[in-house]
Amino acid sequence: MLNKLRYILLFCSIASFGQNILSFSNDQYSGINGAIFSPTTPYFNPNKWDVNIVSEDVMFRNNYGYISDKSVLGLLKGDIKTANHRRGIRGDSESNVLDFYTDHFVSYYVENDVMGPSFSFKQKIKDQTFRLGFFTRLRTQSSVKDFDNYMRYANQEIIEPKEYAFQPVKVNLMNWGEIGLNLSTNLYTTNTQELIVGANLKYLIGLDGAVINSKNQIKLEADTISNPGRVDIYASNYNIDASYATNYDFDGEKYSLKSRGNGFALDLGIALVNRRLNDELYDFKLSANIMDIGYVNFKGENHQLYNPSQRVQIQNNPTLDNTDFESISQYMKLLSNEVYGDENESLKGNKFTIGLPTSLNINMSKKIRDNHYWNVNWIQRTPIFENSLKRINVLQTSYAIQKDGFAIAPSVSLYDYEN
Repeated sequence: MLNKLRYILLFCSIASFGQNILSFSNDQYSGINGAIFSPTTPYFNPNKWDVNIVSEDVMFRNNYGYISDKSVLGLLKGDIKTANHRRGIRGDSESNVLDFYTDHFVSYYVENDVMGPSFSFKQKIKDQTFRLGFFTRLRTQSSVKDFDNYMRYANQEIIEPKEYAFQPVKVNLMNWGEIGLNLSTNLYTTNTQELIVGANLKYLIGLDGAVINSKNQIKLEADTISNPGRVDIYASNYNIDASYATNYDFDGEKYSLKSRGNGFALDLGIALVNRRLNDELYDFKLSANIMDIGYVNFKGENHQLYNPSQRVQIQNNPTLDNTDFESISQYMKLLSNEVYGDENESLKGNKFTIGLPTSLNINMSKKIRDNHYWNVNWIQRTPIFENSLKRINVLQTSYAIQKDGFAIAPSVSLYDYEN
């Protein structure tokens, strides 16, 4: 069980740093692509129509594992060794080594956002200017903060302590699709000022979701033998809720796209703009937005593992180690049998909810000279609903040169700045 948990965290250690595509979030020509940062952004596009075929924004961050002295392009060449401290293979002393941090608590954040076919267009109705848009997205997100790094003992190949208190933690992930309608218009306009409001109304299609909530401080006890990684480890005082739904067919070993849940969400934004007289492009823009207000209701399985009187062996357990993994459901039955002596006792229901990664987005853009802009973005996570995903906090600044058909914007970003 500890090895499976280790591999889950290793999945998030492909890269330890990444950047969101925030540099162009204030670009006046970004059109419908800017709606995912602020629903008012498409309004500023001077072109009547704009179309997006496909775009992607990927980010990985973790402080659990790293590959020493390796660039992203260098990963294609391979030659990566896993740390072996007994043999002197360590990331702090040689290159191309997959090694692990020894912090007491670790965190990770994974985000993938694919925007599919989307478009927007400008329309005047009487004397009012409207921007209407339609977009499709496929999103994946998972995160955990302050996960107790008990695996550091095995990673360093030292004996686990005889007694250990594993701290409570909550982990969630979701893979979902969005079909969205964007609308923005001007509420107030003069020759030099404009007040814009915008909204995205989104229909959500839940594809995969999982929530693991460990509510108690779990007591771990290890047999005192002199061979690291071979110690028998037992757990007690556990109280774990685990819910999941997935489109992966374990029997057929394939993934099929179909709805496992649905919901609705809303993005709201307001922007204040100053222009120079007779200039179509803005001189200064300040916008405030609340993004991803909504949740998905899933149909899947809910399990509870709670039996204070039962101590469970979680390492070197022949039942768990010698059984081939066939599906999540099969594994939960094995755990249920270990906890209750009944493989079906842990199953408590078939519905659960995951909230979207609600965030407050503030952005400012100032023209320095023609086609040159200084931008500042602040994204603060503000989870609202039950089991909400938690977006990473970002403070970012960029200097952008943006024209119709071309843009370049070097930037500096600070992630998870509370740490």
